[in-house]
Amino acid sequence: MSRRFNQSQRAALFLANDGRCSRCGVDLQPGWHGDHVMPYSHGGATDVSNGEALCPECNLQKGDRMSQLRAWQEDALREYTLWIPREGNGFLVEATPGAGKTRLAIEIARRALASGRVQRIVAAVPTARLESQWAEEFSRQGISINPGWHAADGRLATDEQGCAATYAEIAKQPQIYRKLVSEKPTLVILDEIHHCGGEERAWGAGARTAFEPAVAKLLLSGTPFRSDNDEIPFVNYVDGVGAPDFRYGYDRALADGVVRAVFFPRRGGLMEWTAPNGANRSATFEDELNDRDAAHRLRTALSPTGEWLPSVLKEANTQLAEVRTSDPEAGGIVFCEDSYTAREVVKLLTALGQTPVLAISDEPEADGRIKTFKSSTAPWIVTIRKVSEGVDIPRLRVGVYATPWITELFFRQVVGRLVRIRPGEDDPTAYLYIPDDSRLRAMAAQIKQQRDHILDQQDAELLGDSGGESSGPSGEQPLFSLFSPISATPTDEGVIVDSDTITPAELANAEQVKRMDPTTTAMPTALVAKLLRNAGATFTTAQPVPPSEAADAPFERKEKLKKQNNTAAQRVARAYGIPYGTVNGRLNQLVGVPVSRGVRQCSEEQLERRLQFAKQWLATGVAPGAREGE
Repeated sequence: MSRRFNQSQRAALFLANDGRCSRCGVDLQPGWHGDHVMPYSHGGATDVSNGEALCPECNLQKGDRMSQLRAWQEDALREYTLWIPREGNGFLVEATPGAGKTRLAIEIARRALASGRVQRIVAAVPTARLESQWAEEFSRQGISINPGWHAADGRLATDEQGCAATYAEIAKQPQIYRKLVSEKPTLVILDEIHHCGGEERAWGAGARTAFEPAVAKLLLSGTPFRSDNDEIPFVNYVDGVGAPDFRYGYDRALADGVVRAVFFPRRGGLMEWTAPNGANRSATFEDELNDRDAAHRLRTALSPTGEWLPSVLKEANTQLAEVRTSDPEAGGIVFCEDSYTAREVVKLLTALGQTPVLAISDEPEADGRIKTFKSSTAPWIVTIRKVSEGVDIPRLRVGVYATPWITELFFRQVVGRLVRIRPGEDDPTAYLYIPDDSRLRAMAAQIKQQRDHILDQQDAELLGDSGGESSGPSGEQPLFSLFSPISATPTDEGVIVDSDTITPAELANAEQVKRMDPTTTAMPTALVAKLLRNAGATFTTAQPVPPSEAADAPFERKEKLKKQNNTAAQRVARAYGIPYGTVNGRLNQLVGVPVSRGVRQCSEEQLERRLQFAKQWLATGVAPGAREGE
């Protein structure tokens, strides 16, 4: 195939654009360039469907645009050019968050406009914040779309090539948008298309009505599945399974260096609470509980009044400070369930010497705060679950999962806030601190696996969901209002790295190696531990740092004793198959504190005696003070 357009092809390109440059609109003069939309060097055909008429200046400025794309985006472009629509469905791109779906979509749109196949672009998005983001990204490529267009505004301006609208707006007036995409050949970009269904069922119906006449539909999602049986609009299903037309998963993106590796520090603990029936309960994350008790356990851990959440925030803050020694712009994010918890988290971070940014979606100033945080070097932003998407802040590198929402969809969206990599990063790693809940643990270990949308297969929307209609964590069970957390004491359960759990002992060994081997100093401790395990290296457990001359304060000694007590009680429970709450109850009785109140009411002397009783129990297998036969 010839690289040059022949005379008849050049004439067609000239006439298709009314004798004007496809990019800047100036009248074409003799010597104008017939150019390939997809470069010839990358397989682009010398065909009018892949051609555009350009003035020499625009052609020289354009250069070979494929060089600006990542390898996976080039692959997706080729697949798109070969794709044949099926029954009105769209082209679904499933790409891990942070990989560059927006850049791919804008390049597809640019080429479609340049070729004349479409004359209008409509971007459908889940949030108003994303309307502006898309408009900004389009403008960088010389394409003007209106992010605030409404039917009352009348026609789009003559210098606007399209608009952006939320699914909610589209659902309110689907016929208006149907008319809009019918007036001219239109490419519709449906961003995060998985939102169209379930609780947002009206969004799906509105999108179907509005965009059915569009000549082309590009569907984008990092998590193209739902936790219900609603079909995602315009997705091709084969035997009930949603089939992406192009897939770029986290595993491939990680291997390509396109996204960060995420480590998941697990934090367990002993949680105590009052159940709705008035009974006092206690359990660790390793205890098997029914759904309701498991929900109470998780909520107790996440209560700002306990010790678990403040302790985890302190660890995360220390981790962020370490990251910022080599990356001063790095930031952290805390995902909370509601505005109350978010405000309490702000207080806890403030007590650590930080000045966190609070961004609550329902507040009018939230968008401005997020935008300011994105371009600043402020260390922390605290938010609620509603902004799991639409927050594109590549400098986020440390996160805290402080919400009881544990759907796989939401979890992957949270991880997606941390994987976006910046050019030139020397240490492409991030950290997400999670409760050691078995579901979260499994999701973290399986984060590299692909997930399809399978109809007739449902996941629970949150821990404790009984299968009925649910409006969220605080609404699915009326008796939650009678539940009351008592205490939550944290324990370190290691870090999940690439589906493997690195134990606290291995982390301690890795720290020792980093002190001895300068070549590992700048590496994340969890990664060093993983490499040591893979190499089969063994080291003696790191020795504790010699105490300073100043003795620990009383409260510091008590905190250490509490953690030692919890660890010892866990070991007894595991060794002899005794419920953890039973072990703690007996130990409390032995030192004379109420069975239901736990270590938080023990004096230092009682904590020391309690620890010795636990060690005795572990060594003999018999509860101290037990009568024969017990």
